[in-house]
Amino acid sequence: MIAVCAMLVFSCKNEGKGSKEIKDAAKDAVEAVEGTAEDIVEGAEAAATELGEAAKDAVNRTQETLDKLEDIVPYAAVEAKPTFNGGDADSFIKYVQQNIKYPENALENGVEGKVTVNFVVDATGKIRNAKVVNGVDDELNAEALRVVEAAPAWTPAKQNGKNVPVTCSIPVTFKIVK
Repeated sequence: MIAVCAMLVFSCKNEGKGSKEIKDAAKDAVEAVEGTAEDIVEGAEAAATELGEAAKDAVNRTQETLDKLEDIVPYAAVEAKPTFNGGDADSFIKYVQQNIKYPENALENGVEGKVTVNFVVDATGKIRNAKVVNGVDDELNAEALRVVEAAPAWTPAKQNGKNVPVTCSIPVTFKIVK
């Protein structure tokens, strides 16, 4: 929230007016925007009334930025978690288990371990930004990533009745059974 406030103040100062009145209004706007995104917009609108068209443009840009961030920045906790094939987290684990192929070279060399893959289920249910955060071996890491990225779409998470992106993580264990 502080970054957004700073952006608003920066936009106002760049208009070249520099008067004490503008600085005071900008300071008031920064103080008024503590809290939620709605508070930021309300404070920016109050500043816009005092500062004219330049500040109104800043308000619009601030709101647009907040709207974009809500669609881009994944949630860590949501009201309704994403689901895979109509099931719970176990459904995705079963999918991974059924589709994983132990890399031949790793199998021959006895390489085992747990690979943790983080990913985002976006607002449309597609998996995005999958990456290995705790790996074992290049081949095992690549296989775990391949299976996660190839997964069909999920039912997206919901927050305030709206589909939202959410961060997920799955451990993929590679164990050679003799």
